[in-house]
Amino acid sequence: MRAARLAPHRPRRQPDFSLAIVNIVLLLVFFFLITGSLVQQGETSVNLAETSDLPLERLPRPLLLIDRQGGMALDGQAVTADRLAAALGQTLPEALYVLADSALTADRLMALTTRPDLQGVSLRLVTLHIRPEARP
Repeated sequence: MRAARLAPHRPRRQPDFSLAIVNIVLLLVFFFLITGSLVQQGETSVNLAETSDLPLERLPRPLLLIDRQGGMALDGQAVTADRLAAALGQTLPEALYVLADSALTADRLMALTTRPDLQGVSLRLVTLHIRPEARP
């Protein structure tokens, strides 16, 4: 009797997953290309928050009002730039809230921020939204 010869044992080949990964990546690229072109320009716009109603008595204190000519009032009392630190008191507040007229020039506002007697006081701008029908 003759013994049957078995085929020589071949090592098993490990499966190659790189082709599957490339396919998935290409599908994702196509997906994002297509969905990116479907988004319309108006869908990506942002509506910023605006103050609609805020009573002036609810504004933070100390509040420095500055009109378009540069006149100032601290919590309703007229004050000059030279007397501002004295009007704030011996212990300067941590923050001074500034409500400036929209027509005030930037150089007048910057002159206030560089005053040496207000060094250490944080100046915070307060803004109000004025409805279009309420504007003069």
